[in-house]
Amino acid sequence: MAVSVVVDDDAVDITLSGWDALWALRRRLHLPMADIVAARVAPVEEPRRELGLRLGGTAWPGSVLAGHYATRGHLREGWRQFWSVYRDREVLVIDTRLPRPRRVVLQHPDRHDLAWWIGERLGRRDERHGDG
Repeated sequence: MAVSVVVDDDAVDITLSGWDALWALRRRLHLPMADIVAARVAPVEEPRRELGLRLGGTAWPGSVLAGHYATRGHLREGWRQFWSVYRDREVLVIDTRLPRPRRVVLQHPDRHDLAWWIGERLGRRDERHGDG
């Protein structure tokens, strides 16, 4: 898998290379920390329940879900999800305030650490703004 995730104080930058970029039809994704609501590790079945139509990318049942998908029940709002997942049973889920992408779902070997790092940054942001 060639997915790199960099967590900074002000943003999460996701870079895909090789086959991952080809299947997802995307190389980079920049998520400002101000637009991130939460990050967690979840069983892949949980976010898959809200997965809608494929809008660009690859879907091979049981093998690959990569690219942009509509969010079931929110087609009118224009909510989109970005996926880069293979056969892993557990994924990193990043929820945002943005309509596109409303959710990012990634298979990554360091998913627990990444969820913690993002959550820690969100906590700092909330403390600075008096939200926590």
